[in-house]
Amino acid sequence: MRGPVAALLAVLLAAACGQRPSPAPPRSPAGSDGGAAEARGRFLADYGPAAPEFTEFRAGLIANHFLETIATRLNDSLRIPRDIHLTTAHCNEPNASYEQSTRTVILCYELFKYLSERFANETGGDYLVMGTVEFALLHELGHSLIDVLGLPITGREEDATDQLATILLLQQGASGDSLAFGAVGWFAKRAHAEVLDSLAFADDHGLEQQRVYNILCWIYGRDPARYPEIVTGGWLPEHRAGRCVNEYRRVADSWQRLLAPYRRRP
Repeated sequence: MRGPVAALLAVLLAAACGQRPSPAPPRSPAGSDGGAAEARGRFLADYGPAAPEFTEFRAGLIANHFLETIATRLNDSLRIPRDIHLTTAHCNEPNASYEQSTRTVILCYELFKYLSERFANETGGDYLVMGTVEFALLHELGHSLIDVLGLPITGREEDATDQLATILLLQQGASGDSLAFGAVGWFAKRAHAEVLDSLAFADDHGLEQQRVYNILCWIYGRDPARYPEIVTGGWLPEHRAGRCVNEYRRVADSWQRLLAPYRRRP
């Protein structure tokens, strides 16, 4: 394995090694901590077969327990009634998805390759890559939780899972902030290439530029004093920024309430 993909592996594993899983807590009896449905499911890690160009990359992920680290942290945090699988796979496109029929969150090998090549020579490329990968994973995780837990969602589900992905990144401290900005950078680059025909407005996802403004609003709304340049630098219009504190509090509180019955810890 050579070049940008090897560099991406180093970034991914550095992030994983910085968040070692803690031992899984004993399972609580049904109804003993919030009255939610009995937790019989687990988050499970799996690595799909890889083409020759990704064989060493896949081996590195396995050796460093990349998906297992994420799965263990989720199992430490949430009780779920059915298994949810986290997997890497070939998809014939640079993408991430949630497959409802098998309850599988999929990170595509092609996404790793595309991002590593796209940002190989850019300043801050590591955060653009890692932020996009983590945002994609958390976004699809949101879809899986809505499905398996039967969570009520009003409005577009794609918007709701963007909210959850951003909130979870911002809860990781300064490094999470950087990853959230990395995701913003990715959507901003896609916005410049977006073709707005009539079908673009029919998609269940928001337009790329809308996603840029939404994520910036939630970053800013979490604490306006932390990154005032989001507004002073012209990244986010003032008329939207004035609503962002209440908007962030509302979406963060909504997700907190939705997931509270399934949390293993307060």
